[in-house]
Amino acid sequence: MFNSYGYLSLLLVVVPLYWMVPAARRRWFALALSVAYYASWQPLFALLPLALAVWTWWIVRAMETEPARSKAWVRAGITGLVGLLAFFKYREFLWANAVALWNGREGQTLLAIGLPLGISFLTFDAIAVLLDARQKRVRRPSVWDLWQLFGFWPSLLSGPIVRFREMVPQWTSPKKWDRSALIGGLDRLIVGLVQKNFIANSLGAVVDEGFLPKAALTNTTLDNWVLAIAYGLQIYFDFAAYTNMAIGSARLLGLNLPGNFRYPYHASSPPDFWSRWHMSLSRWIRDYLFFPINAKYGGRPLPLYISLVAIMSLVGLWHGAGWGFLVWGGLHGVYLVVYRMWESFAQSRGGWTKSAWTKLIWRGATLAAVAIAWVPFRAATLEQSAGMLKHMFLPNGFAASYGVNALLITASALVYCALEPFLAAWLQRAEQRIIAWPGGQLWSWLVVRPAFYAALLLLFVAFDERNARFIYFQF
Repeated sequence: MFNSYGYLSLLLVVVPLYWMVPAARRRWFALALSVAYYASWQPLFALLPLALAVWTWWIVRAMETEPARSKAWVRAGITGLVGLLAFFKYREFLWANAVALWNGREGQTLLAIGLPLGISFLTFDAIAVLLDARQKRVRRPSVWDLWQLFGFWPSLLSGPIVRFREMVPQWTSPKKWDRSALIGGLDRLIVGLVQKNFIANSLGAVVDEGFLPKAALTNTTLDNWVLAIAYGLQIYFDFAAYTNMAIGSARLLGLNLPGNFRYPYHASSPPDFWSRWHMSLSRWIRDYLFFPINAKYGGRPLPLYISLVAIMSLVGLWHGAGWGFLVWGGLHGVYLVVYRMWESFAQSRGGWTKSAWTKLIWRGATLAAVAIAWVPFRAATLEQSAGMLKHMFLPNGFAASYGVNALLITASALVYCALEPFLAAWLQRAEQRIIAWPGGQLWSWLVVRPAFYAALLLLFVAFDERNARFIYFQF
């Protein structure tokens, strides 16, 4: 894992070696490292990115050979990719529900086959290549280019979801080492380490206890709201930590991965939330699903609303094979529909619909709605999530069941989340002022930045929890 001492020690060796390798061979060095990294997790599936690269290359080649049948070929390619994903990820879910629907009881478990790590992200990467190739945005990718794209170790397991036209040119036009790569990489990496160990793992202890099936039966109204907020913060800081470390690792090699988060809990509306949360997934959904469907139906309201709920429900299922994920996605689809309807209404009105108070209400409603949706996403069963949601709105006592520490941890993370963009801007301004001093650049390099890194690393070490995996590894 990125937050393991083994990985960090390996980076200390790998990064200098990478820059010592001749520029033309660095991509192959990185590819070898990527294969070894995946094999260290799952040796059985180490060549899965290569298999997907060969399949994608073959479909693209067929489209170029038979342009009149390109639509049929791209459908076949996507069917194969989705079929592989369904086999590994949804076979147990589909089988159990089919048997229950047929005879009213659970069926036998199918032959256990491990879920390849990162398969959901790999599938989306490959589908994007096929659709871009059909639109002539990608031309003649080689197997090696695709393998490099799918198998690049920082983004391999949990994204960000990367486009061919964003990454491959960076491999084919290697950069010279500069200080910005080192500073940018270390900044992201160290901030991610603290987000994971200090914030996300601390919240995880509260969330794990509160979402136990027995505990959920006795949770008060206050407990349930605190737990919903705590889990929303935990999954944000956990996934943002992974993304920061992925971006930081790539940056140390002089490569840029797309950003994935932009202070999502500062969103002013449901669409704004999705423009800030898991941004590489959001733009994938926008470009490859929403825009084509919206164009097909000419932007008519009813098809647009139905497609929003359907697409977001599929996004929920993409996260995992369970009804809770489907409900989470469906809820977000409904939120988007409600806001679109509001926008249509507000266009023909003025005054209060555009007032500061109305905007403030939408901001509060968005944050509350997002917190509500996290409950079925995290709960073990629909029954558990229904019980927790019921008691969030029907009073079930307002005492706290989990002690002062749980409340303080959640409140502290919430305050930090609220101040996060302002702290980032303040730190940036402070650094610029220091650099403006006589000799400030050297002072920043030799004193200020090392001291800042040391303080953050102390937090990382102090709150280290060896068995705390990243949440998105299960997706």
